[in-house]
Amino acid sequence: MSVQGDETVGDLPVRDVGLTLAGIGGLQELSATQNVKARQAVGRISREELEDKFLRLRDENILLKQHANKQEEKIKRNEISGFRSKIT
Repeated sequence: MSVQGDETVGDLPVRDVGLTLAGIGGLQELSATQNVKARQAVGRISREELEDKFLRLRDENILLKQHANKQEEKIKRNEISGFRSKIT
């Protein structure tokens, strides 16, 4: 039996943002005052900074999706190898 290395060694760490009610599925609308405050906060930030934040979040999202896909593939491979070992 050969010992395999950890395939996740090269994976990037991910940020845990936790679950919110909106993340669980219950869409929660912001109250009118919260909406106004959020718009004012965005209005104070320069366009370049907003674009930078957007691009960073988009890149992070892409990396997280790639990481999730790798993990799903690893799970599928493990399920298949477990199924094969049960047959033999």
